[in-house]
Amino acid sequence: MQPHRNTLHFRKLLPFLAAVLTSIMVACGGSSSSTTELASSGANTGVVEDRLVTRPEATFTMDDLVSHGYKKSKSFDTETLGGASEAWYGFFNQRDIEVWVYGSHEEALNSGVPLAEKVITRDPGQTDYLIPVVNRYPAFAVAGNLIMLCERDLDTCKGLIDQLVIPALNTEAGRDRHR
Repeated sequence: MQPHRNTLHFRKLLPFLAAVLTSIMVACGGSSSSTTELASSGANTGVVEDRLVTRPEATFTMDDLVSHGYKKSKSFDTETLGGASEAWYGFFNQRDIEVWVYGSHEEALNSGVPLAEKVITRDPGQTDYLIPVVNRYPAFAVAGNLIMLCERDLDTCKGLIDQLVIPALNTEAGRDRHR
């Protein structure tokens, strides 16, 4: 007997919901270590196989991404992206990353994550109304106010997120030393 379709959908969402709740608890818990630091060091906080939620306090711009190695290739219409202000297809370390920019981390979670979930559950090679090219994004990350769709696996996006985070952490550490 096959499980009910809703049960299968719930089972797919359960790990993601656990990651979101964990991220919220870390963000509200007053801990000095960020979710990104934990995720980069291999801990499971904020990471679920093909999803990452990190840096809830951060707000990034496309200029931030470009200055850390992201190559913008093509912008596209944000009408179907639930309030995103920008959407770009581009590359980092020779891998595709599609970026959707929202006003805040909460907007990215509430409006972008459901759409990103739809994208990553599509079969490889299947076209999708959310993205103008053939689907090749099996993973996504929420970094601050950004949704990043990752080619091949989550490590594609983690590399770019780490580039964004490391200079920010170094700057914060420098400020702390001068106090």
